[in-house]
Amino acid sequence: MNGNSLTVRRKVSIELGVLAALTVSFLMPWPRRNPFVDVALAVFALLCIGISARYTRRVIWTVSPPRSDANPSRRAIAATLWVTVPTVIVFFLIGAILKSRDNGWAAVAEMLFNWKILAVFGAYVIWALIQQTLFQFYLLGRLLALFPRAMPLWPVLVTGLGFSLVHLPDIPTTLVTAIAGVVWTVIYYRYRCLLPLAISHAALGTAFYYWVCGHDLAREWSMAISRAGLQRS
Repeated sequence: MNGNSLTVRRKVSIELGVLAALTVSFLMPWPRRNPFVDVALAVFALLCIGISARYTRRVIWTVSPPRSDANPSRRAIAATLWVTVPTVIVFFLIGAILKSRDNGWAAVAEMLFNWKILAVFGAYVIWALIQQTLFQFYLLGRLLALFPRAMPLWPVLVTGLGFSLVHLPDIPTTLVTAIAGVVWTVIYYRYRCLLPLAISHAALGTAFYYWVCGHDLAREWSMAISRAGLQRS
């Protein structure tokens, strides 16, 4: 290992250590908080990542060059489709069984043709793209620089686990995202395309919350915005 690699690893170790300490010190006292606090923090982090994006691309990611696959974007789309479509169908079937058992098949039709789902999905794509950028472009790149090049498994697992842990204390979501986070990280490690992951993330998140958990995200987000406005006034 040359001196430049050692310097990069040292910087990454300090950077991630400080970030981990700040994250724990924030999550422990406030496990439950207004979701817009998370959005604001994520946007701030994204701005910081944007400022350092050139360094991340030219220094951090050169430690782990992309695979030589032809048409990586097309392959990334195909990979995410194979993951996303069957899972969305499973989520719908789970929701349909629960709805039909409690409220009959008319409720299933209402669940399927709810226009709010498309609106939430559109907004969710933006939020998912922010999250995927934070975890894949920023965190995974630095973990790959920290670990030996022959050991990509650990950076992938740590990135996926980190993605799931930020969803605590929501245990069901944490467990589901532990699997999804690792899968998305594997896809990004191989193809380096964020947008397909964001679309997959938004589709799975919307389907999981609406159909499996029975959450009306449009209503919950509207209420959160109203509460935030009342607090400011």
